Amino acid sequence: MFTRSPDNEPATAPGPAPDKVTDTAPDTVPDTVPATAAEKASGGETADRLSDKAALLDTLGEGVVVVRDGVFVYVNAPMHRMLGVPQSAGDFIGQRFDDWLHEDDRDRVLGNHKIRLIDDEGPEEYRFRLRHADGDTIWVSCRAGQIEWEGKKAVAASLFDVTAQVREQSDRRRAEKIFRNVFRLTPEIMALTDAVTERLIDVNPAFINMFGFRRDDVIGKTMSELGLWADPMFAGRFREELKNTATMTDVPTTLKTRGNLIRNFRLFAQKIEEDAEPMLLIIGRDVTDDLIQAQELQRSRDMAELANRAKSEFLANMSHELRTPLNAILGFAEILKDELIGPVGNERYAEYAGDIHESGTHLLAIINDILDLSKVESGRLEAHLTWVNPLPAMQMCETLVQQRAYEAGLKLSHRLDPAIRLEADERLIKQICLNLLSNAIKFTEPGGQVELGLEGRVDGSAVLVVEDTGIGMTPEEIKIAKRPFGQVDSSLSRRHQGSGLGLPLVAAFAEKMNASMSIVSRKGVGTCVSIIFPPHKARRLDPDGTPAPDGQAV
Repeated sequence: MFTRSPDNEPATAPGPAPDKVTDTAPDTVPDTVPATAAEKASGGETADRLSDKAALLDTLGEGVVVVRDGVFVYVNAPMHRMLGVPQSAGDFIGQRFDDWLHEDDRDRVLGNHKIRLIDDEGPEEYRFRLRHADGDTIWVSCRAGQIEWEGKKAVAASLFDVTAQVREQSDRRRAEKIFRNVFRLTPEIMALTDAVTERLIDVNPAFINMFGFRRDDVIGKTMSELGLWADPMFAGRFREELKNTATMTDVPTTLKTRGNLIRNFRLFAQKIEEDAEPMLLIIGRDVTDDLIQAQELQRSRDMAELANRAKSEFLANMSHELRTPLNAILGFAEILKDELIGPVGNERYAEYAGDIHESGTHLLAIINDILDLSKVESGRLEAHLTWVNPLPAMQMCETLVQQRAYEAGLKLSHRLDPAIRLEADERLIKQICLNLLSNAIKFTEPGGQVELGLEGRVDGSAVLVVEDTGIGMTPEEIKIAKRPFGQVDSSLSRRHQGSGLGLPLVAAFAEKMNASMSIVSRKGVGTCVSIIFPPHKARRLDPDGTPAPDGQAV
């Protein structure tokens, strides 16, 4: 909309008060804006002709303003849009031009305006900031000239919004500053090379320190000329690979460093297209120490595995060697104890023979546990998994410990679901039940209870459970009991015999059958040990004796 202002028309509502900002005007003006028709507009024309020219100026892409005595006398439609002021409001006419200037640029722009009015001199084009109606800041590129407007001198200016360009340049400068700092401070070696000639353009301090050169000695030369490649053929392969890709990551190589020492590096490369001169950024990470540590760790692991294997083999061999004479001792002790050949003549001899037999039996159980543990650790424990009815094996174990429970003054009971079938090794089920029942009886005071159970769960899994009302364990004691040879009681004050292998063996046997062990215990209340068979390892028989479909709740 074109609006004229009479000479004596007072200034109207000012623009928004400028906020303090920290932007600074660029030193150079890379882009030029073509001169507009406003620069040649003349005064003394009829209102119709001025309206026609105003309509023409409204079609331009840049903003056009005419300022006289520091006050707007004309503002075209693009300028309204640029500053966020509705054109129909006519708010600009009569407002002071400097109310819309950024405070840091105001003196410079008003100085140029005065010079332009006096002799039409001043910079041909320059940039400054304006305040947007919403309080934001915009950058404009300005071309101005002196004109006659309604018979008086005025300044016509063509303003082009360059905010995006200024911000892009600012972001670029910031990114370049960050890159320079990273380039200078990173401990990795970094080098910029010409992508075509491979000659070094710049290197960082880490590069200089690593290879022991002065900076002047490396700039303009290639890494091959400096003799940095430990494998001369690698440079050719590296070059060929870069022809097919713009980025290379984690490429292993060896380089000759200070003192002619060969060290291992991982290289990262990125092509940078900068104007017409493509460059290559190379970053190298020294991984020599990491490789040495990895080799030492692997060597230590191999030695530990070898020592563990030797220990397991030793235990297995010694267990076999001990069992042979021990079986003989047990056999002769049993003959003497039961007086199978004839009377021993003195009852105390029979009593001593019974003690020998009892101690030998205990020692044989420990040796058997050690042999089983050695099989587990050496990976020689075998499990023959078939679908079995676990009840006969569990009931046999209950019968074996029945007398021991009676002598300990305990109530031994069971709750067994006869319809459950497990994919398991029947021998391992027996060993699990015997170990858990023996532990429960051992650590339960007279008058307590021990219960053996087998039950199904809603999710289709099945659980073998041994629960007691014994002394119980704290969470810390459970961790100890799970370790091989772990004893909750100290070696001097321990009240219960055992090797400390029961629970570790149970966990190993369960894992061999793809089951898991869970322990819930409270000190002074009791312990519940569960062996959980997942749904695909458990089934329930239908009433007609056929297995239920896989996944059905047992």
